[in-house]
Amino acid sequence: MTISKLVKFTKLVEIKKDKTIYEVAEDFNIKIKASCDGKGKCGKCLVKATGMLSEPSKAELKLINEKKLSQGYRLACEAVILGDVEVIMEE
Repeated sequence: MTISKLVKFTKLVEIKKDKTIYEVAEDFNIKIKASCDGKGKCGKCLVKATGMLSEPSKAELKLINEKKLSQGYRLACEAVILGDVEVIMEE
């Protein structure tokens, strides 16, 4: 019998200026899928994020449905970190 377990890894990082979630992830060698190289065109860098973030961009409003936006889903390449945030990356 196989038992599945969910394991959560947390990485706390400090940044000096406003950057997108995608840029911060790159700075710390955390891989986020983005076939458009973080240009807000593909929608593949979808993450769940809470905290102090910029308002959803035009690209996010186009690529993410209202339900997901209301649940905290954002495009890592568009969401600018303005303060403390928590980001969850799902496979």
